[in-house]
Amino acid sequence: MKKKMISILLAGAMAAGMLAGCGDSGEKTGDGNGQQAAEEAGAEEANQGGQDEGGGEVKTIHMYTMGIGNTTDYKLVQDAINDISREKIGVEVDWTVLDIGQWFEQYNLLLSGSEAVDLMVNMGGVSQGVAQGAFLELDELYAQYGQDIAAYYEEEFLRAGKINGNLYGIAGQKDFAATKSIAYRKDIVEELNLDVSGVKTMEDWTPILEAVHEAYPDMPAFVSNAGNTLNQFDAYDWDKLEDLLGVLMDYGEGSEVVNLYETEEYEAIVRQMREWYQAGLVDKDAVTNTESWGDMIRSGKGFCSIVTGNPGSEFEHSMNTGYPIGVIDLTEPLSSTGNVTAIMWSIPYAAAEPEAAMKFLNLMYSDPAVSDLLNYGIEGTHYQIEADGMYTWVDGQDNSSCTYHPEMTWIWPNTYIGGQWKGAAPDLGTKMTEFNRNAKKSKAMGFTYDNSSVINEVTACNPISVHQQLHANAWAGDGFQKV
Repeated sequence: MKKKMISILLAGAMAAGMLAGCGDSGEKTGDGNGQQAAEEAGAEEANQGGQDEGGGEVKTIHMYTMGIGNTTDYKLVQDAINDISREKIGVEVDWTVLDIGQWFEQYNLLLSGSEAVDLMVNMGGVSQGVAQGAFLELDELYAQYGQDIAAYYEEEFLRAGKINGNLYGIAGQKDFAATKSIAYRKDIVEELNLDVSGVKTMEDWTPILEAVHEAYPDMPAFVSNAGNTLNQFDAYDWDKLEDLLGVLMDYGEGSEVVNLYETEEYEAIVRQMREWYQAGLVDKDAVTNTESWGDMIRSGKGFCSIVTGNPGSEFEHSMNTGYPIGVIDLTEPLSSTGNVTAIMWSIPYAAAEPEAAMKFLNLMYSDPAVSDLLNYGIEGTHYQIEADGMYTWVDGQDNSSCTYHPEMTWIWPNTYIGGQWKGAAPDLGTKMTEFNRNAKKSKAMGFTYDNSSVINEVTACNPISVHQQLHANAWAGDGFQKV
């Protein structure tokens, strides 16, 4: 499961919920009515010859996702997908990829109905979209057109996309659990002959940071993830209940919802980061840094960071940074509603073609050829298949020159039905399923709070601002202060 940007996406999507959408996506828009715009676009496309090969009408849906890595050729990939989807389900997709900055700027705009959107990735949690009236109830559509999704999707995880008993979001097959882990450059550890086998806690990691800092004084030993400290500390042994406005400690062993920022566990983490910062082990611009931790390590500007982990982490991080990456788990695998709802697929309330959108989502979930196109592009152009069946770069290409290599298999509905990139475990799908099933489940698994009646108060209590300010104080200010 690609995890290069999962942490920044989780934190950034929450932040996006506090921003007003701005800018122009470049897509066809109406006069503020997304449904009207979508209907006009659909009618125009139908008039241009919307017929499948069997003679039926072809429906066109508008799909929006974010882009990571290189997605230059996504329209070529779109056309290849449409060659399959027109024949199989009578649907074709008009796909728009927004880069990460655009996505966070325009997320609220996509929810508002002012754009023609039939299917979109939802990274803000279903509660925000439901509170805004932005998402369509999917129960009937799922029952009628989601049969192939149901074959892969376990009921306890499906419940995570429900509010008040109604389904609003469907997650792709990915990690529904996570560890908190240290990701580090193994080549430096081996070069300095450091023993990391006994590391179990952040405190245990301090001597390793000190040794790396001594050997590489001009390179930060520890780096943040684009200045977002939230993503590194939002879930150790607690369930953040999606928005961090209250948490279950000990992962739901008890049932009391508490203020995370008043707990001893949280204070200990902040104090540890303060000690690292004062010792010069942390990037001095950690709070204002705009680069992801992976990009910083890739460019030689960092040794390690704290990330979320799963069975595919080492391979994914190594692929994305260009260095051999080791992973040390600080927690056992933990599973909560937030792990499932962090990235979901939703159909906007104003969608012009909801049935076609669900058919297409079902196809992405069940068709290996479509899955491979989304993940890796076009065979022979963007990747090739070796004799052992593993996928790799076309001769002469790499991740900087390939014109379609999104580095975000974790976003798509069902990566595991397609091929695997060279170096990944061939049975990664099986391992991930076992990882999900065996993870410690929160007592609140499947619960999503309907905050529509207090949405203004939730907005005013934006946990990201509080959390980041606490860590800004811890790293560069006057130390820990409870709020």
